[in-house]
Parts: sequence; C-alpha cells; structure tokens
Amino acid sequence: MSQESLDDEARWWRAYQLAGHDQVDELAARAAAGDEHARRELASWLSDRARTQEAIEVIRPLADAGDEESQLWLARWLAEQDQPDELRQRAAGGDYHALVELAGWLAARDRLGELRVLVAEEREVLAGWLARQPEVKLVRLAADLGDEEAERRLALWLDRMRERAAAGDEIARQILAEWPG
Repeated sequence: MSQESLDDEARWWRAYQLAGHDQVDELAARAAAGDEHARRELASWLSDRARTQEAIEVIRPLADAGDEESQLWLARWLAEQDQPDELRQRAAGGDYHALVELAGWLAARDRLGELRVLVAEEREVLAGWLARQPEVKLVRLAADLGDEEAERRLALWLDRMRERAAAGDEIARQILAEWPG
C-alpha cells in the first residue's frame, strides 16, 4: 500500500474517531482546513442530530466537486428539507441522485403532473426508479408512458380489484369507481 493511501486511511480514521467522540470543534477545524473525510464525518454528525440544514451546508462543497457519495447525501437531505428548487437545479446539471430524489419528492406529494414531465424528459435515467415503485399511481404513470411491464402489472392489479369488488369488497368497488379510465 502506498504512503498516500496510508495517509488517507489515517485521516479517515481520525475523522471517524473525532465524530464518534463528539469532538465536533476539532472535526470542524479539520473540515475547514480541507480534510474531506472530516467534512463528511461532520456532515453525518450534524445530520444524526437533526441539524440537517447545517449538514447540507457542510457537504455541499464536496457534492459540487463531483463526489458521488456527497451528492447522494446532499440530494437526500435536500428532499427531506423540502428544497425541490435546488434538487431541480442539481438534476438539470446532471446529478443523478438529485434527479431520483426529486422524482421521489414529487411522487410523495402527489405532484404527478410534474412527475410525468420529469419522467418523460429523463425517461432512460428514471426508468429503473419508476419500475421499482410499488404505488399504483406510479405504476399507472409508467404504463401511460408506454412501459409494457407496468402495463402488465397495472392490468393484473385491476383484475384483482375487479375480483374483490365482485366478491363484495366495498373498498375495491370504491377504488374502481374512482379509477380514471
């Protein structure tokens, strides 16, 4: 192992230890001096203590520099903090994690029109995300956009709802009555 790798591991271990012992002042000083490991550990420490907005500020420079793990953390924290504008900006700049978190944020708030536009614009990138979504409204969105597997899943679900309604399930009847198309 090279000396550079050993030094990097030592910096990571030191940052990990500082965070684990709540030595946040020294951790912050190391982060301010350019230690990326200290910056990540400080951001994580802040997030663990529900200081998410501070964690966002700490991790943002690493995300801006293209660090993928930092981009993931930042995107998740931005979604948690209801900051879709920055998610949109980052997604438009090619940040995959921001795009996925934005899609999830829109879905969680039933902003299906916006989600439909986003998925249509980023179909290839979001295809996997959309395929993993269990909610019927999102399966329908995928089916409406031409996803054959989603069309099949939706047809099966509708068949089950019809069977349940025919057997007297009032909730299934109500769902079918409210089902568009």
